[in-house]
Amino acid sequence: SSLQIVKKEKQIPAKDSNNLKCLNEIYRFYTTNKKKHNFELLASKVTKNILIENCKKYIDGWITQRGSDGGADFISRMDIGTSNLSIVKQVIYGQAKCTKINVPISGKDISRTVARLRRGWLGAFVTTSFFSDSLQNEVIEDEYPIMLICGLDLANEVLKMMRATEYKNVNDFLKYIDKDYESKILLRRPEEILKD
Repeated sequence: SSLQIVKKEKQIPAKDSNNLKCLNEIYRFYTTNKKKHNFELLASKVTKNILIENCKKYIDGWITQRGSDGGADFISRMDIGTSNLSIVKQVIYGQAKCTKINVPISGKDISRTVARLRRGWLGAFVTTSFFSDSLQNEVIEDEYPIMLICGLDLANEVLKMMRATEYKNVNDFLKYIDKDYESKILLRRPEEILKD
């Protein structure tokens, strides 16, 4: 498993790069405005952007209410297959952490998400930071079905999403994303998305 571990330097953008400027702007946007919880909507959109390239159908879900989320920050669904009998619907159970770029996400941070995953569910953990070697080792050794989306991946996806819009400024793009935040909050159980 040690051969599969991605070191910190490959999880956060290089010094003076556009990706690092983007990641710093994301971190500032959600921390200086005291909107860390709102980062969950961006995390769900980044997860969607990554998965939509690789699956038949992606269903947007919701952002969970603060304090009553049971460990989830966003819920969505991915459908794989082409017809009624061949479609497999999978819950995407997401966690989002807007933390300092140089502070690693540890196994303790991810254990709550992994503990809630049911058979057939996929976890997604999105951060502005990076994942520690010990956390990656645990995910690899225990074969957890969870996507680890680090700061570099986050910045790459945000810049890619910006290119698909008229927004050239990261802060303006985040304001555009953030305006839908309140309308996306729902109090529902994750498995309910399978019936949507």
